[in-house]
Amino acid sequence: MHTPTISSSSQSSDSQDDRRELVRFSSLGVDIYAYFIPAATGTVSPVLIVSHGAGEFKENYLEMAGHLSKRGISCLLLDMHGHGASGGHPYHVRIKDWVADLQAAIDYLVTRKDVDPQKIGAFGLSSGGTAILEAAVIEPRLRALVALDATVMNTLPWSITLSMGSLSFLGYLKRLITGKDLRISIVQLLEEVELASDPEINARLRVDPGKIRAFQNFPLPGAAAAFFVNTIRRVDQIKAATLVIWGEDDHLDPVSTAHKLHQTLTCTKGLEIVKGNGHAGHLDRNRLRVFDLTADWLIKHMD
Repeated sequence: MHTPTISSSSQSSDSQDDRRELVRFSSLGVDIYAYFIPAATGTVSPVLIVSHGAGEFKENYLEMAGHLSKRGISCLLLDMHGHGASGGHPYHVRIKDWVADLQAAIDYLVTRKDVDPQKIGAFGLSSGGTAILEAAVIEPRLRALVALDATVMNTLPWSITLSMGSLSFLGYLKRLITGKDLRISIVQLLEEVELASDPEINARLRVDPGKIRAFQNFPLPGAAAAFFVNTIRRVDQIKAATLVIWGEDDHLDPVSTAHKLHQTLTCTKGLEIVKGNGHAGHLDRNRLRVFDLTADWLIKHMD
């Protein structure tokens, strides 16, 4: 169990929910920042912890949180270790650190009088999906999961795998000598791979300042876990009811991975392939379908 250091302040917003609350707690000695968006019912409610993907930040999930609030579900939107306003090495994706962030988030939530501590779930996209699945292996307080296009194994072409592996090895050597990671630009990936299926949304993602900063300073080996994980080997240990949602047009993690993940899970499980969505299903053209599937799953399986 973690002992959270907690602070909070209310914050107005013109975007989705003017009741969002900026909170801060400690994870592995660094400050983790998050938005808490309460359920619109104003009563003690279930809560969903949201873990973003590599190079992302909590603000990308405000629309989803507003949607779930109307369905009676509160949300805690995290800036994971090294991302957004949170502490840690910039843009590192270390899954053990992110799992610790999720556990610290649970420790924080159980201190709130407006949260039902028996109804805590987790949602994760891509590397955030990796984190919630790994957390559920060891964390019994998570009652339900929604994994959106989660990275559970290496699905890169062999040529990219070889080059990224070689760069990671060079990064290890640089870290040994200088104490710092090798930082490379993978901005070209934004040009070559469509993160969203909707052309307008994909074009917006390609010029998003936050994502460009992250992709221009991609640390190796610090963020190698954004591609190289073997979570698929452990998901059969998960007990929490798990919904796998995947974009049919995902070009980063193919739909075949969704089927393999679903088949490997031994818990109560579900699989939904969303047509017209790519890897960024929380932002894509059929994001409302993702939101509704998430809400339905939580309402059913956190009771």
